[in-house]
Formats: sequence, structure tokens, C-alpha cells
Amino acid sequence: MDSRAQLSHVSWTHTLGILRGAAEGNDAKYNHTLGGYDRHVRPLVDAGLVAWLADGEEPENDSFVRTTEAGQAFYEEYLTGLPAHTVCRSNAWVDIPEIDRATTALAAEYEQRVQGGDV
Repeated sequence: MDSRAQLSHVSWTHTLGILRGAAEGNDAKYNHTLGGYDRHVRPLVDAGLVAWLADGEEPENDSFVRTTEAGQAFYEEYLTGLPAHTVCRSNAWVDIPEIDRATTALAAEYEQRVQGGDV
């Protein structure tokens, strides 16, 4: 399956929730279940925004990934200072302007890094 076909099944809001959670020490913090986790984390891994924890690397809480420098920079630019009502699960983030801005930026970052060959 090519990358565009894979992306058709990605919820950018859930992907954003994984990135935000990873930056805060628990990549599942903003997602209700881990169903579809691999599908939603894949764009972050492919774009170099998160990395899988290495064997033997102690996860904070129950994380599977950690942010990279680029992922941490994205988090700081787009995901800090969000409204208080975004501390809930990511599937409730629809129609929040700050989240819309972040998901648009995340999709563009993915496109630039992966489709553009930066990774």
C-alpha cells in the first residue's frame, strides 16, 4: 500500500493526540483506546517526529514512542497553550481552531518531510 492510501485511514486528530501525549510523557494520554495506534502513529514515525522506544529503554508511563527534536519543536509551536478543554480525549477536539491549525501543520509537515524526501 502506498503512503497516500495509508493516509486515507489516518485520523490526523488522533495522530496529533499521540504526538502531544508523547511530548508529555504518555503517548496514549489523549486517545481512548490503542485501537488503530499503529496506523495513527505511522505518519509521525515516517516524518521523524517520534521514534519507537528502543529495547530496554524505560518508557515514561506506558509510552511506545518518544518525541524527537523535530517532534518536540512541533509540540512547542502548536500544542502548548491549548485551551483547557483540550485535556480530554483527542476525538473531542473537532472544530477547535487551535487544533485545526495544528492538524493542518502536521499534515503539511508530513508532506514536506516524507513526500519531499527529507526523511
